[in-house]
Amino acid sequence: MTLKINSLNITDYRFLLLLFVITISSCGPNIKKSERHLTAGIDKIFQARHQEALEELNLAIRYNPESSEAFYYRGACKRNLQDIEGAIEDYKKSIELNPAYADAYFNLGSIYDYLQDRSMACYYYIKAEALGRPNTNEYTRWCK
Repeated sequence: MTLKINSLNITDYRFLLLLFVITISSCGPNIKKSERHLTAGIDKIFQARHQEALEELNLAIRYNPESSEAFYYRGACKRNLQDIEGAIEDYKKSIELNPAYADAYFNLGSIYDYLQDRSMACYYYIKAEALGRPNTNEYTRWCK
């Protein structure tokens, strides 16, 4: 005899519970997939295949939206594609996720330097230097 509850039997409820658990567990970050796409994206950046790199980095972020490194490299990729605003957003997101990411600060300084915004460039260069990024003194000497 199967127990009936609101026209569904216990077997139906078990199936729905299993389906719910599978759905919930697949919603979180997938670090391994993210890292694979991140590595592929970085490789493509170094091969100057920036559009392909962007696609890989988008996937890395989709699988792990907390990856400061994926946002950092996507920022670099967007800069190479002349998407300056997109690069700024990604570098800032990288810093939001990892406030000690000195290279992200440095690259933001570089973008603002390119945009001829000395005040913002200095802010980010000095921050990168304070976080220990090497060879920043040639960029910060005119900031003081």
